[in-house]
Amino acid sequence: MDPKTQFSPFNPSSTMNKINHLNLPEIRLSIAEHLKKPDLVRCLRVCRSWYDTFLPLVWENVSVDKSRRVRLSQDALKPEVLHSHSHLIKDLHIVDWQENYPFVFPRMQTLDFHLFNGRTPSQAIYLAPLIEQNQSLVKLNLWKLDIDIDYRVWEVLLKLPHLRELSLGMSSIQEDDIVRFWTICENLESLILEHVTFPQGTIHHASMCFQNIRELMMYGVYGMEQEEQFRFISACPNLEDFTWNSCRIFSVDMDYGLVNHGAMGGSYFGEFAKQVARKRWPRLTSWKRDGQWTEEDTCLIIEGMQCVKKIELGDMFSPLTSQALQRHFNNLVELQVETSNEADSKLLQNILCSCPALKMLIGGGVLAKDVVEGKPWVCLSLESLGICFMFSDMEQHLQPLIFERLAKLTRLEHLYSRPARELFQEKYPVPLQFRLQGGLDALSSLWRMVSFTTRHNKSLGENELRWMLVHWKDLISVSADVDIDDVTKIELKNLFKSRGIKLTR
Repeated sequence: MDPKTQFSPFNPSSTMNKINHLNLPEIRLSIAEHLKKPDLVRCLRVCRSWYDTFLPLVWENVSVDKSRRVRLSQDALKPEVLHSHSHLIKDLHIVDWQENYPFVFPRMQTLDFHLFNGRTPSQAIYLAPLIEQNQSLVKLNLWKLDIDIDYRVWEVLLKLPHLRELSLGMSSIQEDDIVRFWTICENLESLILEHVTFPQGTIHHASMCFQNIRELMMYGVYGMEQEEQFRFISACPNLEDFTWNSCRIFSVDMDYGLVNHGAMGGSYFGEFAKQVARKRWPRLTSWKRDGQWTEEDTCLIIEGMQCVKKIELGDMFSPLTSQALQRHFNNLVELQVETSNEADSKLLQNILCSCPALKMLIGGGVLAKDVVEGKPWVCLSLESLGICFMFSDMEQHLQPLIFERLAKLTRLEHLYSRPARELFQEKYPVPLQFRLQGGLDALSSLWRMVSFTTRHNKSLGENELRWMLVHWKDLISVSADVDIDDVTKIELKNLFKSRGIKLTR
């Protein structure tokens, strides 16, 4: 062959023309970002190079669930199979585990250990050895675990050099382990306590300072007095994300659930609000209001925070709290509120028109006429929206206009059409109807949609479900009351299942 034409772009045998760009590792990884796990598994069968690229992605997040939620095949539960892929696993989720896997996961960073079926010593005794062998752990979630089953658990946790996130749920901390618990907390960046029972009268050492804790959630902490809880919170000066709800005194019975022992006073909630106003926690940007917080406390906290990025106000969404929040509109990323009267509808519409950085809004009800007559929405970065658009009997002609507004939220991945609260239903009985004849086709622009939920009766028909399959390629779940016969419903459920989509209700 003439050397001058050997690499010519017009020479079909040229080496340059034989390059398959789909076989470039960076291209394959880019493809993987858009695939669900079943699709990643199928990619393993394409060729050897694809197998080498996609196998780590298939195995990096594994759920071992004996009860119902298995993300890989049943064969993946076998110890020998998990062992052969243990070097690939980063996140391991264990639910009602009954196997012993006595080996190392060298890359594992996250371990979830859930015992939903109550106390099962034969399962829990595996936890301490598993943690001890995997010193790379960064995040540990323990749910419904009676830690006294294996006394070594806390001793093992003390020795984890990289542990930064700890989450406990429906669990008990024994008196002998309380000092170990506080010592572990000194190195944590995130601590989540959800329905956790401490020994009665628990205190932490006054000399301890938890400077590393950035995220703190205390939702039902029992046995520790509210004053002592507040002292612990005060010893976390660098809080960024905070939730505190201890408005009732309970204890956790591992067999019977929560036992109510009466109400707890709210004085330290008010004290927390005053300290926020005094800049005690200057890094605080996220706060979930849950419990006995007054409107005055809520406004004090919002005004005292230097920057609000994430906030959950619940039913404390009012003209006063909205006004306090207004100076944070440009920075607001996540907002959860509940509207309690018609006047709040305009406040919610104002949020949609004033928060350009907003990515999640879980709101109450907003009147369709307020949306149509109001300013254009600027929250075009929204990824999750849960809201109820309310129409009177005479306003159904406004439905296509609402769909036009929604169609501009092209980054939306999660849409939840909430039902109207009972106090609105008589005057505004008509919900947004997700029907093709009503304007649903405008939402074809929402091609990123992952989950769709509507709680209205007979809200979707066969045509709407088939339309979603065509236009929302990334769907994982649809929850709706469908208006179709039983035979067609079964057919569509099987069709959705074959595409990896869960169709419920």
